[in-house]
Amino acid sequence: MKAVFRWAWRAARGALALGGAAALLFAATLFTHLPWRAYRALSRVPAPAAGAPTHVLVMGGSGIPGESGLCRTFYGAEAARLHRRAQVLIALPLGTNESFASRAYFDELRRRGVAARRIRVLAGGRNTREQALRLVETLAAATNAAHVLIVTDPYHVRRTAACIRKAAAEQAFKMRLSALPVFQLSIDDPLAFRAEDLDGPGPVAAARAAVPDVGSALRLRYDVWNNLGYVVDVLRERTALTYYRLRGWI
Repeated sequence: MKAVFRWAWRAARGALALGGAAALLFAATLFTHLPWRAYRALSRVPAPAAGAPTHVLVMGGSGIPGESGLCRTFYGAEAARLHRRAQVLIALPLGTNESFASRAYFDELRRRGVAARRIRVLAGGRNTREQALRLVETLAAATNAAHVLIVTDPYHVRRTAACIRKAAAEQAFKMRLSALPVFQLSIDDPLAFRAEDLDGPGPVAAARAAVPDVGSALRLRYDVWNNLGYVVDVLRERTALTYYRLRGWI
C-alpha cells in the first residue's frame, strides 16, 4: 500500500512539475514574436492569385455594431473602391430583407460609398462551409471563372480559402483566390509616458507609489496582452481547421 502511495505521489509531483514547466514556457512565448507569426500565418492564402479580383467577398462577422463586422465592411469598402469593376458579395445566413444583420452590412457598405447595384448578400450560409457552397453555387451559375478577394479576420482567411477551394473542386468550377486580411490599424499616438506624468495629489500619488513604473516598457504594457489574444485566436482556429478537415470540408 505504501509503495502505491509513493508511486502516486511521485506521479502527482511529476505532473505538477511538467505543468509548471509548460506554463513557464507558454508565458515566455508571450514576450516573443512567435504568437504574432502563428497568427499571421493563418492570414495568408496558399498560392494567391495575382491581378484585379472580379468579386470582393465580405465574410459575415460578429454583426454591426461590432468590431469584426465594422472592420470587415470598412476593408470591404476600401477593396470595392480600389477595384471598381468587382461585385461585392456579403456571406450571411439570411438575406437583406430577412435579417437586421444583413441590412446593417448592406447599409454600412453603402454608407462608405459602395453603390447598391454592386452589393449582393449570399444568404443561406450558417458557417464557413455553407458560405463557401453558396458562393460557388452563385458564381458557377453566372460565370466560367472568377477571382475572389476574401475579406475577413486574419485568423479566418486560411479556413475560408480552403472551404472555397474544396467547394469549387466539388463543382468542377475554376476559381482563383486572394485575400485582404482585416488587420486592425496601428495607433499613431505616442504611448510612452514619463514618471512625472503621474505626479499629482491624492489617489494619483498613491497609485504611483503602489504600481511599478512601466511607462516606457511598451512590450510589457501592450505586446504581452496582444500576444495572449493571438494565442487564443490561433488555438481556436487550429481546432476549427482540424474539425473541418475531419468532416472533409477542406
